[in-house]
Amino acid sequence: MKILFENCRIVPEGGTFFCTEGGRFRPAAPPFARRIDLGGAFVLPAFPDAHSHLLAYALSLLRADGGHCRSAEDFVRAAEAFATGRGLDAGALVTVGNADVLPGGDAFETHSRPLHVQMRSGHAGAFNAAARALLGLNTTAALEEGAYLAAARKVPLPEEADVLRAFRRAQRDYLAHGMTTAQEGLLSREMFPLYEMLLRERALIADVVAYPAPADYDEACARFAGARKFTVGGVKIFLDGSPQQKTAYLREPYAGGGRGILEMTEDAVLSACRFAAARGAQLLAHCNGDGAAAVLLAALARLPRGDRAQIRPVLVHGQILGDDQLDAAAQLDVILSFFPAHVLYWGDLHCKNLGEARAERISPARSALERGIPFTLHQDTPVCPPDPLEAARCAVLRETAGGKRFPAQAIGVRDALRALTENAAAQYGDGSKGRIEAGRYADFVVLRGDPFRDLRGTRVAETWLRAKRVFRAAE
Repeated sequence: MKILFENCRIVPEGGTFFCTEGGRFRPAAPPFARRIDLGGAFVLPAFPDAHSHLLAYALSLLRADGGHCRSAEDFVRAAEAFATGRGLDAGALVTVGNADVLPGGDAFETHSRPLHVQMRSGHAGAFNAAARALLGLNTTAALEEGAYLAAARKVPLPEEADVLRAFRRAQRDYLAHGMTTAQEGLLSREMFPLYEMLLRERALIADVVAYPAPADYDEACARFAGARKFTVGGVKIFLDGSPQQKTAYLREPYAGGGRGILEMTEDAVLSACRFAAARGAQLLAHCNGDGAAAVLLAALARLPRGDRAQIRPVLVHGQILGDDQLDAAAQLDVILSFFPAHVLYWGDLHCKNLGEARAERISPARSALERGIPFTLHQDTPVCPPDPLEAARCAVLRETAGGKRFPAQAIGVRDALRALTENAAAQYGDGSKGRIEAGRYADFVVLRGDPFRDLRGTRVAETWLRAKRVFRAAE
């Protein structure tokens, strides 16, 4: 059915009308089976998710919320309230997520229920004595980076029925914020059975693109070959931690000392790049600090140009990058995916940990733009809400929670929206999305509000996937 959508304002391409037929945008040539007046609303291509963790977000909805917790007693109360609400027995392990601090003291360590606390970043956590005994962990209570991730994999996954319900809720949240392509930013082996279940249940509405570690890539490709709406897009590697926890690896020390944690050597990174190139797979590299970025860029410089073209490398996060590294990224054809919400959520902490000069350069999008380097914006959900427009607001306004502004790296609204749409599709190498033009998939969002006048107040009113409405705010 050919539909004409009219009386709208298309961003960033321009225009006041467009046409869909057969799930794609088509030339606006009559006759039309239906005409829809959009009442002057702004319309954008739907947002391909530049980086997040969809299933991890779903699983976070099955955990107690520790965002308000500051003491060991707070975490115990949050866990017990969650257990009571879920009807869990006294020996059931409870995970408290979304934490900004880790608990310390006897109230947590000696509590009889097994307790697991996960930091909001997902890069650190704590297990009390009962949890360590249950999981067979011979560790200290608090763990960071690789040691924590290895321990967290031992936490039992929820029942499939609970995962299915949580996934459907998580997917609705993504669609409600305009994302019709979602990313599984680290597809672990433990997730394979859950995604197989989700595919059996035909639970996927959005397109999901997954990135396992190199060790799991070949098996993932074999197990999910031909899966509908689920694609193994490439491989993911981790080079360092997070700046808010002072584990991002830096060239110069943090205030108070220490340079963070480097998880991979240059040779190990080069080996992962060669692995990806041999398979024609994209490579995503988690690099928060400029020290980690230096290792990635040095490895890429050793890779033949043809192999770099095969892997289309994405430097994910890029919180702390020098101008010299931006120049190197441009020469090596590296795509940058920035996480500008760090300014809002941790900008004040970064001033303390990094000093004002480095903190003000967090996610240096303007410097990248001035060099013509393609970049995208992401939220790293579940670290931050699955809201691309929040990423745009943070990239444009660059305001901390405490009211400071970091204007030197601010970009314009149009550039932020292009980073969320056309650039995000290009990051995937997907020419079927990211623009409202004939032949591409009819994935688009209708906004409520004017992003150029009131970006803070602009929200997604409708999301359309293949010319079918999959979210409407009024509903």
